[in-house]
Order: sequence, then C-alpha cells, then structure tokens
Amino acid sequence: LESPEGHKIGGQRKTVTILISDIRGFTSLSETMDPEIMVRFLNRYLEQMSKIILKYDGIIDEIQGDSILAVFGVPDKNETDPFRATACAIAMQNALDDLNNDFIREGHPPLEMGIGINTGSVVVGNIGSEVRMKYAVVGSAVNTAARIESNTVGGQILLGESTYNLVKETVTCDAPQAFMMKGIKRPLVTYTVKRIGHPYNLELKLRETLETGVHMNLPFRCWKVEHKKVDDNAV
Repeated sequence: LESPEGHKIGGQRKTVTILISDIRGFTSLSETMDPEIMVRFLNRYLEQMSKIILKYDGIIDEIQGDSILAVFGVPDKNETDPFRATACAIAMQNALDDLNNDFIREGHPPLEMGIGINTGSVVVGNIGSEVRMKYAVVGSAVNTAARIESNTVGGQILLGESTYNLVKETVTCDAPQAFMMKGIKRPLVTYTVKRIGHPYNLELKLRETLETGVHMNLPFRCWKVEHKKVDDNAV
C-alpha cells in the first residue's frame, strides 16, 4: 500500500512457504447449528488463528469459510519463513485445544483442524481487474499445499518434502508418508510434525484418545476402476 507501484496489476515470482488450515467436518457441523450461533462460533476460531498467524509474521491471503490460506515470505522473503510457518502451525493446534475447552464448557462441540505446509515458487502480485483486485499468490506450490492439507486428520500438521528439507535440522517429525494424488505423477511425500526446536521451542500437545463404543463388522463391496472404466465384478 505504501509503494507507488502497489496499486498496479502485475506480479513477480518468489519462493514462499504456504500454510493452509481447515476444520474437519465443519460442513456437516454447520448444517446442525443455528446460523447466527455458527457464524459467531466460526469467527471466534478465525480470530484466534489470525492472531497467531500475524504473530509469526504470516500474511493471511484468503479465508474461505473455515479454511485459511497464509503465506510466509511476502512482501519480503526471509530465510526463517519455513521455520516460522511450522512454529505457527504448532501454536495454532495448541491454541485450538485451549479454545475447545471453552467451547465444550459452553455446550459446543470441539473442533478438529488439519494443517498442510509447502514451500515453493509462486507468482505474487495484484490479480484481477481495475474493478476488483486482490493481492494474491498463484502457482503449483499453492495447489500442492492444498493437497497436503487434504491428507491431514484432525490435530495433524503435515510438511511437504520441500519444506521439510529446509527445517529438518530443527523440526522433529514422524517417518515420511507418501500419497498418490490425481494429476501428480510422483508420490506426494509428507512429514508429520511433532516439535520445533530453538528459538521457537514448541511441541504439539498430545491428544487423549477415548476408547468408547462397541466393535462392529460392516460388510462392503468395491469395484476396481481402471482407465476410468469400472470393473463389472465386485470385490
């Protein structure tokens, strides 16, 4: 905004770290809640997460419903970008635990959030027209971050391989996992974050798993798909 060229449409290529967070099962949750209560509920969550992202010098590029896209490395790149993004993700997950305690006391269901992080080259700049313009990041690195996030479960932080290679001396992760995703020729390799060392010194809080309910056996059938053709024989 302070730059004389800031209002012009156009962009430049930069290497950034992208963080995407999303609440698990929020669509079904929102269908059962009063709209006014649901919006207040969501806004409390977004406010808490936004404060943490700004604390770690991230830029909130977009909020779509319950999903947040944050970028580390714009407008100015810093070698700590992937480290700050990882520390930010741990802080977000830990803060959600505290927020959930308040939600449960108030009679609301607890929320579960997945976070995906990826580092790569993007085009950064003003995208749109003179009528409607947006400062945004565009590129395959953003799409990869979204795919990484889509493979998370509640309470999990997954790092893409490019981010992991930059922070691996400081971050403790589980063994890598590989996913085959549509449109990607090679497996998508990810690492589950446990903690980050100096100077952040943050550890992901352990969540208690409640062993409740009864064991059930549910029969099912599946059909193999090859070259977009469904096999006639069920398995």
